Amino acid sequence: MGGSGMRNLERRYRTLLKVLPRWYRRDREEEMVGIFLAERDDDLDLEHSWPGWGETWAVLGLAVRTHLAAGAALTSVPAKVVWRGEVVRALGMLGLLLGLYYATSAVVQVFTLSGGPYAAGVAWWRVLELAPFVAFPALLSGRRTLAKVAAGAPALLSVASLGQPGPAALMWTVFQLPALVTFACLCLGFHREAPIPPARRLLWWGGGAVVLGAVGGVAAGTGLLLLGLITAGARVFAFVRGDAVFGRALSLFALLQLVPLVFLVVAWDEVVTSRTVLSVVLLLVAVLPVRRRSKAAPQVS
Repeated sequence: MGGSGMRNLERRYRTLLKVLPRWYRRDREEEMVGIFLAERDDDLDLEHSWPGWGETWAVLGLAVRTHLAAGAALTSVPAKVVWRGEVVRALGMLGLLLGLYYATSAVVQVFTLSGGPYAAGVAWWRVLELAPFVAFPALLSGRRTLAKVAAGAPALLSVASLGQPGPAALMWTVFQLPALVTFACLCLGFHREAPIPPARRLLWWGGGAVVLGAVGGVAAGTGLLLLGLITAGARVFAFVRGDAVFGRALSLFALLQLVPLVFLVVAWDEVVTSRTVLSVVLLLVAVLPVRRRSKAAPQVS
């Protein structure tokens, strides 16, 4: 149907379909519009109706799956789309590892600094900080929904703990940026058609996150420095291994860690030598090129 003869309902459906990537719409748009308009021949309906909520949610879900395609469930997926999806999923996995790090650190601090979980001043809601211990194995076993719900508990705790708006709340939000962004990547990247992460390899990374979290819990106040150095070391590992997906995800992860350090300088005028050195390291991690393994598809590490 030409543009001059297009009814309002069809125009609204086509506008909704613009959330889908161009490569997908090129092959499927006419078919999808035809399905949406099937048996809707009432003139009043065609002029004044809008896409239903169910159709809208279905299209938005399809948009996530096509923009972050896994490659196996869809045909003719451009290589850059597969690459983007793998990087987002790798960043989501880094967020889960970050959650394990913080959860272990919180447990160690409760027992070493607060006198144990039953001591006065230890709030009951801190149990939500342990949710990454549920989310990580849940994702590795393919239970995506449970993993996302559990991973969202610390994020919800962070939002709830902001309290009244003000400089302190803003600073806390900035420091939570890596966790919040990687949680969003986890939810978007691991859609129902995304592959289950390789459990055997990632169990080693999870164990390392727990060990380092224990170290960070004992050495209170070194969390930012330790996390930044770990990111830099992992970036070197990814470069040597030729894992471009993991390398790019680490570059983005380094940028997220750099934001709080820059905020401390700009907003609070706090210039500390260790933070300055860490900022330079993270900046190098973020801008250095990735090295792709020759003749091999990118893989999430």
